[in-house]
This record gives sequence, C-alpha cells and structure tokens, in this order.
Amino acid sequence: MSRARLAIGAGVLALMACFAATAQELVSIDIGDAVDTPGSTMIDADMYTIMGNGSDIWNAADGFRYAYTEVSGDFEAVVRQLSTDLPKEWSKGGIHARQSTAAGAQNAQAIVTGGGASGAQLTWRAAADGATDEFADTAPGPWKDIECWVKLTRVGNEFAGYVSEDGSDWQDLLSVEVVMDASILVGIAVCGVGVDATAAYDGFTVVADGATVFPHLVDAAVDPRGKTAVTWGEMKAR
Repeated sequence: MSRARLAIGAGVLALMACFAATAQELVSIDIGDAVDTPGSTMIDADMYTIMGNGSDIWNAADGFRYAYTEVSGDFEAVVRQLSTDLPKEWSKGGIHARQSTAAGAQNAQAIVTGGGASGAQLTWRAAADGATDEFADTAPGPWKDIECWVKLTRVGNEFAGYVSEDGSDWQDLLSVEVVMDASILVGIAVCGVGVDATAAYDGFTVVADGATVFPHLVDAAVDPRGKTAVTWGEMKAR
C-alpha cells in the first residue's frame, strides 16, 4: 500500500475519531406511567416527530414522552412547533425542564395544549413528589392549530415561558421560582393524557451561559477530498 493511501486512511480515521468524540445526542424515553404505553421519537435532520401517551404532566407524578439533553446553569431553550395532534383538552407538547427522569421530579415547562388554559401555559412542580401548579389564560390563542415558537428560560431558579407566532414577538406565559440543581434536563415533552398525541418540531436550540449547547456544531474539519464536514446533534432512542 502506498504512503499516500496510508496517509489518507489515517486522516479519515482521525476525522471519524473527532466526530465520535464531539457529536452530541438527545436521549428519548418514556417518563413514569408512559412506559406502559410507549411513545416514539423520530428525527429527520433537525425535525423531531414525537408521539407520547402517559397520564399527564400534573399532580405529584408525570407520564409522558421526553427527548432531552443535560444543561447546566442559566439557559434559553427555543423550538418551533410545526404541527400537533393533541386529541384532548389537556394533551400537551412543548419545552420541559426537570430535575431528573423520576416521575415526581421538580419541573417547569412552557407548553401548547389541546385547548386547556386557553391554548398555552407555564406549569411547574416546585417540590419533588409534590403538587403541580399553573398559570392559565396568559396568552390565549389557537396555538395547537398553527405553526408557532415556544421558549423556556432559566435565570437562577426563575423559569419563564413564552410563545410566539413568528419567533421574535413573544407573548409572556409568566415566570415562577423552582429550586433545582445547576445541572438539569431540558428538552421536548409530548403527553396525550391517556391517548396518543403527536407533535412535530424543528430548530430545537439551547443556549446556556452564552454558549449554544444544543445542537452542538463541532469545529469544522476538512476531509481528504477538501470538503468541510460538520456534525449536528443526533437523536438517541432508548
């Protein structure tokens, strides 16, 4: 084998190793009683189609489909909702942050509903295995029927929710204090409340402490053919 071929082969292996070390994934699982009616998560480029069942994200324990990444510190998470099939009034989908994957974990979420709370809201559980609370009727609209953007932010222990028709003019879903560790889970939740619900999203982005942590675009690398190669976050289903 020629030295040129050996050099190219070594270059390809080095490039693959770089990608393997830096590629980032979302984890997608069923939380709580949703394991009894498993959901699914499909990814096509940066579009996520999530089907979730489960009892609800409410009361002292949750059941839903969750695709998430781990985030530390203050953050801003944004996603564009492309379409939904939310069959019940309290079926829901949106951006969800929680302490852990335990069914009763503290959480805060900015969600679009099947019509409950006038279509979009912020809900939270302030204590593990405790009650869930909500703000209702803060941004009335036909959110489940239109393309829209959903945003959840954290500053210290204050979580704030927003919804928008265009991704720039945000309607306030209000904010609440929920004490969680610095490192928590942040992602997309879908819950049908006893039936299957489906929602499609794209552009899921998380910026934490000024840096984009999802999707993670690795440093550009040049392959042996002189083309620039990059790797975006990928979905991992369990």
